[in-house]
Amino acid sequence: MQADKMKWVYTFVLLFVTLGWAVFTVLIVRSALAEPSELGVLEASGTSVFLGALISWDALVVQFWFRKKTPGPPDGS
Repeated sequence: MQADKMKWVYTFVLLFVTLGWAVFTVLIVRSALAEPSELGVLEASGTSVFLGALISWDALVVQFWFRKKTPGPPDGS
């Protein structure tokens, strides 16, 4: 039971970290668009790549932990 609770806690913490990083990425991209520079483009691309990695990790965690279990053999077989 404790392991199941930890799965949910980890999943939601990861979700909130991803949402926080998404807000941070939007702020970085907005500042890069306001004053274009080489450093701004590098910052925007770096934060965007990391955001994509976080989204992919979220999808893998949900797919692995919350997938449907295969049913066992029927009783009496």
